[in-house]
Amino acid sequence: MTDSLSDTFPLPALRETARRPEVVTALRRFFDETDRQIAGYHPTCWNHGHCCQFGTYGHRLYVTALEVVMYLAGGYDLPVIEQDACPHARDGRCQARTCRPLGCRVFYCDPAAREWQGPLTEERLAVLRDLHGQLGVPYFYADWMTVLRALQRD
Repeated sequence: MTDSLSDTFPLPALRETARRPEVVTALRRFFDETDRQIAGYHPTCWNHGHCCQFGTYGHRLYVTALEVVMYLAGGYDLPVIEQDACPHARDGRCQARTCRPLGCRVFYCDPAAREWQGPLTEERLAVLRDLHGQLGVPYFYADWMTVLRALQRD
């Protein structure tokens, strides 16, 4: 993946797709079902946003084209990116919670989550991958911070 998403998947196409009601409805259903599945595990958040500090926490968040579309459909203003951290994480809370990517929804530092979060992530990614085909949206999988920087430059 290059530093610019426009080389791989044009940003205007992402924005146009975010205006398609059938896509947004399908994504809401997908994320609602995902959230119901996660709630069934009764996970707890122990670190209150430290995981959103990708550089210091030591992990990356990857997103698909449809997750970017859902974010764009949410109409969030993109804050200035000053560090290797999600700019929507402030004061231990996600400011873009309704449109957050799958990885944000599934990841919990709660040790009990280790048992289910990997298999659930793989299962939901497969559904999401299929959804790209059903909705006619070209698939990509990219680093969240790379996507946000590309959107900020656009």
